[in-house]
Amino acid sequence: MKKIILILTVMIAACNPSAEKTTNGQEGAGFFLPVEGEKYVVATDSVTDIWMNYIKAHNDGDLEAIMTMDSDSIIVEADDGRVIRGKEMHKAALADWFAAENPKWKVYWAMPYKAVNGGQEWIVAGHQVTTTVDGKKKVQLHMIDGEIKDGKIKQFYVYSKQIPEPPKTDSDSAE
Repeated sequence: MKKIILILTVMIAACNPSAEKTTNGQEGAGFFLPVEGEKYVVATDSVTDIWMNYIKAHNDGDLEAIMTMDSDSIIVEADDGRVIRGKEMHKAALADWFAAENPKWKVYWAMPYKAVNGGQEWIVAGHQVTTTVDGKKKVQLHMIDGEIKDGKIKQFYVYSKQIPEPPKTDSDSAE
């Protein structure tokens, strides 16, 4: 009987590949080329909560609240290639953008994650961003990948996609 149990255990283990373990023994997935062996796990929703509060402050146009959530050395890599460094530069860029386009964010998905070896906490989230210029609304999709450290936004990267206009139909041209 012991032989049968041993054989079954070996067979089950062989058919069930083990998850990769990192140096601290925690399971993880994925990779990051600059950090050999780095893996990621799901972080807690406290990271998501920080991000959602940050977005709320943006929607409210509350620059002072945003500044309390930014780390002193925040870095923002914008979708247009600009790199914004530090709170004051971030505040000025946001003030200009808020005045010019009145952006509003709607987060439609979010995933907090954590580097297993390094311990950095990140969030990747999808946003529908609506801007208004001269009464005309424009909607883009933004994916933002942001690092949160000690409860503050340390850095984030913005990637955007235009939402194409719906195709014209025959009934559109008859109007």
